[in-house]
Amino acid sequence: MSKGFLWFAQNNAKTDYVALSIKLAQSIKTWNRENKVCVVTDENSKFKHKSVDFVKVLRHDSSAEHEVKWANEYKAFNITPFTHTIKLESDMLWTTNTDWWWNHLWQHDLVFSVDCRNYKDDVVKITPYRSLFRRNNLPNIYNGLMYFRKSKWTQLFFDTARKITENWNEVKSRMLINCHDEYPSTDVVFALAHRIIDPTNSKLIDYEWFKFLHHKPSVNGLEHTKDQNNYLFPNKNQNAYYLGEKRVSRVWHYHDKEINVRTI
Repeated sequence: MSKGFLWFAQNNAKTDYVALSIKLAQSIKTWNRENKVCVVTDENSKFKHKSVDFVKVLRHDSSAEHEVKWANEYKAFNITPFTHTIKLESDMLWTTNTDWWWNHLWQHDLVFSVDCRNYKDDVVKITPYRSLFRRNNLPNIYNGLMYFRKSKWTQLFFDTARKITENWNEVKSRMLINCHDEYPSTDVVFALAHRIIDPTNSKLIDYEWFKFLHHKPSVNGLEHTKDQNNYLFPNKNQNAYYLGEKRVSRVWHYHDKEINVRTI
């Protein structure tokens, strides 16, 4: 049974996602014995690094003309070299051992982070960033932390995501209410795909421990601060990260790429 971590890393004019990917891979290797890593990239962003076991270069880049590189993520099912895959986003860090996760995850076809956590480790269900989800009654799932195994159900999910992505302009105007996303946001695409194949959420697994720490100000409840990073003072001591008085003990989706420069 092969198992490992996978994410997409395509550089753009603003962000070096390859550099972020190397930091994420290193953090996974630091904490986990089960730590095989696959990074999917394009011809312009391909790289080699000892912490990354597989670099898959896209044969066809569906987001080549896009400013935001989301349009390839439905390909994860066919690209992954693993039977069991945890899919991430490149601007994340591992902060603890999660080898035990596989004992639970492998029993299911798909598992998402349902909701997210703030820096105090509270579960956050409603954020200003997800009004589209509430308006369209989409499941509050995050592709930044999801598991899938090779199965017919999972293939159906990713095939549905492919059709949504390839027909995005029609989908957003005819199937979603007040969606103005120019490009097919992976969270929205995956949530809609899940809604289509499982309209009652009968197969939606919500593990309390399978949620990441999201570092957006409104998730942390810090909209009132001018600069939440000055307020929380993200810092690192050896392999431990701290936000405010709290040690980060979850997968950390730091989101703010400048943290990578200053702290990691």
